[in-house]
Amino acid sequence: MCRNYVMMEIASEELEKNTRGLLQRVVEGEGFVVAADGHQVATLQSLNRRPRWVSGADFARPLDGHQADADLRDELRLLSPDSTDGLS
Repeated sequence: MCRNYVMMEIASEELEKNTRGLLQRVVEGEGFVVAADGHQVATLQSLNRRPRWVSGADFARPLDGHQADADLRDELRLLSPDSTDGLS
């Protein structure tokens, strides 16, 4: 288990179409960054700011499909060659 500090970005249109559903997710502990015309303009988060504990799978879901910098593994290997063996 880990704390979920990652806020998923949503378009303002999604907020408009699914306000009730998104607010329910906020009540459950999620937070969102709202973007309009491609620019982040607001955050949507609970007033109860206690961190939400989530499973590893739930934590990783917003990261699915996002690739780290292609050269990151090589840069890490240069910085600390003994600690990147498992990154192949």
